[in-house]
Amino acid sequence: MTEIPEQKVARTADEIRRDPLIAAAMNRAGDAVTDAKEFAGEITLIVARERIVDVCTAMKAEGFNYLVDLSGLDYSKYPGHAGPRFGVSYTLYSFSKNNRVRLKVATDETTAIPSVTSVWKTANWHERETYDMLGIVFSDHPNLERILMWEGFNGFPLRKDFPIRGIDTGARIYPEVFPPGGGPMPGSTGKDVKDVNIFKGEWSHYGLAPVAEIAQRAKDGAQPPKPELATVVADTAKPTEEAPWHNPDLGLGERMEMAKAGSLKDKLFAAMAQTDCTACGWDCEGYAEAIANGESKDLTLCVPGEQETESMLKQLMAGKV
Repeated sequence: MTEIPEQKVARTADEIRRDPLIAAAMNRAGDAVTDAKEFAGEITLIVARERIVDVCTAMKAEGFNYLVDLSGLDYSKYPGHAGPRFGVSYTLYSFSKNNRVRLKVATDETTAIPSVTSVWKTANWHERETYDMLGIVFSDHPNLERILMWEGFNGFPLRKDFPIRGIDTGARIYPEVFPPGGGPMPGSTGKDVKDVNIFKGEWSHYGLAPVAEIAQRAKDGAQPPKPELATVVADTAKPTEEAPWHNPDLGLGERMEMAKAGSLKDKLFAAMAQTDCTACGWDCEGYAEAIANGESKDLTLCVPGEQETESMLKQLMAGKV
């Protein structure tokens, strides 16, 4: 008969606190440690946010003098999570004891966590990266600024609500607007700051960004968008007898119906947003004429019209409408 191995009973938080590995540090830290857990033989101590420096100081005094890692956590999509959205994990190592201990604190989107740079200098860059990627703020940090992204970058890339495909920063899809190494501000490309960068042309190689193809737009005569004009509705954006569709209050379907018997230029004109904002470098009729006569081959310059206009322009130029 096969014997069933005896199951190890999980230790309580108080039992973990009395473990010889951390007992002396716990005596120093007092009530700053609010809970203790154990998994796979490793101890995790839950620390009151405002007391994290006290606990780190106590742990370092008891031999945990190496801060292996400091990283942020976003629990917003974690099943069943009901506490603060963010956490920060501190992995400590003791060379003399040849063992590790993890500390964890929790915070929300606005409450800062005290910096532990006064305990370990190496925490400086760890905390900056956590701030840069997740937006977690560390009070009393000597230089809390972005370390990977540029100042003004829109959002925090490791937050769970950050789009997987990225957002509109301009650096990659507008090389003709921003110089190499230039860091655009949120919205400076004229697109909504939440817009996702999805290249809509054909990719000849998987994983290879078609930068050269995009940059060719400028050489082909396309005018770079002027984002500061993208929300403008000019006084000329009014219907006329020749162009009754020139009305920004009409939907695309209504405008295309009005222009269905017209020329290619008329249909292209009707597909525009009808704001005459000149973000594309022309008014709406001028951009339509530039496409119709081949002066511009870029069908992506109508910023106010967004995907709706771009899709219709492509259908028109392909002879599908």
